Amino acid sequence: MTDNMQKRVDLSAIKSVDEEIAEMVTIIRQARERLTEVEEEVDPVIQKAKQRLEMLLDYRGESWADAEGYARLASTGTRIVYDAEALDRLVLENPEQYGWLREYRREVPVSGGVRVR
Repeated sequence: MTDNMQKRVDLSAIKSVDEEIAEMVTIIRQARERLTEVEEEVDPVIQKAKQRLEMLLDYRGESWADAEGYARLASTGTRIVYDAEALDRLVLENPEQYGWLREYRREVPVSGGVRVR
């Protein structure tokens, strides 16, 4: 066998980038489906445990903690959110009137990564 023959590669055995991407996306989607099935099975158990825990914490009158974490009651309330894109447009389009809002603007870094749906 010559060196050239040994160096030949079976091109049909090499996956294209798109084929490998499709394979990885399929793996992720299947894993998510399995997680969803498990969550559907476990969720009612967790909800019943939380209901009982809420009663016990209410009876105890205070939070509970151990070396791994804590259990506490959270009061019902309202969360206020603002449309950041709309406020940015407002500041940019009317800087004389709303430019002072810029000092209250904060940017928070977010991690990058791969997202699959």
